[in-house]
Amino acid sequence: MDFRPDLVRVRGELDLDTGRAAALDAALRRAVTDPDNPTEITVDVSELMFCDSTGLNILLNAQLAALSHGRTLRLRAPNPQLVKLLHRTGALPLFTLDPPPAA
Repeated sequence: MDFRPDLVRVRGELDLDTGRAAALDAALRRAVTDPDNPTEITVDVSELMFCDSTGLNILLNAQLAALSHGRTLRLRAPNPQLVKLLHRTGALPLFTLDPPPAA
C-alpha cells in the first residue's frame, strides 16, 4: 500500500486473512481526517485483486468519515469483482468511480 494525502493505493487482496486491513483503515482515516489534506481523496484500487466484506467495511467507514469531514473518496479503476460487491451490497451509489462502470 502506498499513501499520499490525496492518494491511497491498494494492491493484492483485501480480506480478513491478509493483514492489510488495519494498515488501509489507518491510512484512510488519516487521509480523511487531517485538516490539511485535500477535499477529495482517491483510493487507487487498480491493483486490488480481491476484496471481501472486511475491505468493503473499511471503504464504507472511510467514506462516512470523509463525508463527516467535508471530503469524499473516489475509487480509481475498480475491478469487476469490486464493482459487483459494491452493487450487490447497495454501496455502489456511495462512491464516485473513476472511470464509471459500464452499464
